[in-house]
Amino acid sequence: MSNRIRVSVVVPVYNAEPYLPAFLKSFATQTLSADDVELVVVNDGSTDGSGAILEDFSRQCSNVSVIHQENSGWAGSPRNVGMNAARGTYVFFADSDDKFGGPEALERLVDFADEYQCDVVVPRMVPKGQRVYPQWRYKTTQVDADLVTCFTTLTPQKLFRRSFMNRENIRFPEGKVRLEDGQLLSRAYLLASRVSILTGYEFYHLIHHNDGKHLSSTPKDPANYIGSVSVMSENVEKYCADEDTGDRIINEIYYRKVLNNFAKSKLVNYSEKKLEKWLVNQQRFVDRFINDRRYSKMGEVSKKRTDLVRAGDMGAIVEYSRAGSVDFTFSNAQSNRGSLTLVGELTGPTDTICLPSLVIEQRGEESIASRLPFAREGRGVSVTIPKTVLPAQNTTQRYDLFLSPGNEHPKKRTRGPKRPFVVEFLDERRLLLYSTKQGNLSIEIKKGLSVGQRAKRRVKRMLRR
Repeated sequence: MSNRIRVSVVVPVYNAEPYLPAFLKSFATQTLSADDVELVVVNDGSTDGSGAILEDFSRQCSNVSVIHQENSGWAGSPRNVGMNAARGTYVFFADSDDKFGGPEALERLVDFADEYQCDVVVPRMVPKGQRVYPQWRYKTTQVDADLVTCFTTLTPQKLFRRSFMNRENIRFPEGKVRLEDGQLLSRAYLLASRVSILTGYEFYHLIHHNDGKHLSSTPKDPANYIGSVSVMSENVEKYCADEDTGDRIINEIYYRKVLNNFAKSKLVNYSEKKLEKWLVNQQRFVDRFINDRRYSKMGEVSKKRTDLVRAGDMGAIVEYSRAGSVDFTFSNAQSNRGSLTLVGELTGPTDTICLPSLVIEQRGEESIASRLPFAREGRGVSVTIPKTVLPAQNTTQRYDLFLSPGNEHPKKRTRGPKRPFVVEFLDERRLLLYSTKQGNLSIEIKKGLSVGQRAKRRVKRMLRR
């Protein structure tokens, strides 16, 4: 191979036999020439047929190298081994059970990094299967990316300039360290001369598998997990030049990673002993990192949860989580003089003092279009959406619906219908209520038939009988 390799793709592999063919195919179809890209695969002691698949693939492709090692038990070691063996100007870390989103993925990434002299490029990643990965961060390409936004994506599938990583000695922690990729990225994001977010293409597909073999599905040790968040926060304090940016980054990872066990589904699965371990380690983090300045910059949800952690009352935490576990399931829709009434059922602890609200957000917009109260409707509940909230427009618009138990709780998606539900209005609005791939309720609004057109349609139907 030539020594002008532009990018090295580093992949740790452990018992990935069912998924390797799809990933290897997505690599083989990349538009970069074999002289411009190499694949460095580290087989971390697989006991299935992964090693044989990799050896066979390397015999077919001159730009593929396979390194076999004893099982390390975690992804950090094989990624470091692969990075040390890499020869490209850039390094891209991939996982063997995912795949590249399209054939131009690597070429677009390295072209962009060359043009703008990036040390780190965050590509648009798209979830597949039942995996959820919010796309708001990929709304626009950012040559000089907002660091707080970058810290919302701590998976390793990024493009790194190899000379930068070597100069700063940035490597993954080895051993069974939770959030090891977050530890690496917290240094890379903050030490890089330029971090960019690149959109406009499906660069990488994050694929959900139900086999329970992914490391992220193994039980979390609270001390190990929150200890990693502490390392990330220490890196922010050490390397972030701007105090306000650093505060917002720490608040962001604190909310998502430290306060992440407040969901009732998690509390139910934890023993009392494990709940106490979570609480003790949360309190340690709060004592160390959540000062008055950072607390003042938090939203109401984070403040409430922080207050509960500081108080150390597990009963209050359980009750808080219980109140936030109410769900709304849509069953019917009715139109009335331009308004839309949704009817359904609330499940969960509906004996709370007040009913939740329905929050409507226009897709692609960060602001809330409306917040509406539920009313009891016999055994169920209903909520009326005024015409002004869902107005007629020349282009198709989509709205996502959320349930809000209150300002001190995070909003959550509402469940949608098994089959799409259509409502037509006299003002030519056509509303489609449907379920997303994740089963959540959304509304699509487009221009429908006029009154006259609908009358003609009814006549035609009658004549066919």
